[in-house]
Amino acid sequence: MARTTQRDVMRNLRRRFDGDHDGVVAAYAAAEWRGEVTRASNVRGMEPEEHAERLYRDGTSRGWTP
Repeated sequence: MARTTQRDVMRNLRRRFDGDHDGVVAAYAAAEWRGEVTRASNVRGMEPEEHAERLYRDGTSRGWTP
């Protein structure tokens, strides 16, 4: 069974929230706090909100659309 990645979760939230930045970032961070999405590592000690923001920007730079 394929593992759901952080990027999969972010892409799904971008679609669900029609790209609404604040909604997507908040929902991703909340999912991470609840343990529904995990990171392989966190060497920089980023809080889920900062990580969600970085993932959102990464998706934007890669051309992900809602």
